[in-house]
Amino acid sequence: MRIPKEFKLFNQTIKIVFKRNLIDTKHAFGLWDYNKSTIYLQPSTRKHILTKQQIENTLIHEALHAALNMMGETKLSDNEAFVHTLSSLIQQLIEQITNEK
Repeated sequence: MRIPKEFKLFNQTIKIVFKRNLIDTKHAFGLWDYNKSTIYLQPSTRKHILTKQQIENTLIHEALHAALNMMGETKLSDNEAFVHTLSSLIQQLIEQITNEK
């Protein structure tokens, strides 16, 4: 999967920005910022370089947070276990459909 610079959800443009200090400031490899309609991704840290699959999963994870927030499903969006599991299942489906790994 190619990581785009932006995409649309509910006709709202969501930007994707790669950032270097998320793990230091937010303790995460990805972050959905509702107020800025932006997903921030950190592809590596000083100690760890994320694989393509990990970056894609993080993007899907954060896009799910965005979609759930836009749907008014804030309780589901706040449920990290739910979002993590669903993003992993969606990534598995995408890999099977596109024959990518």
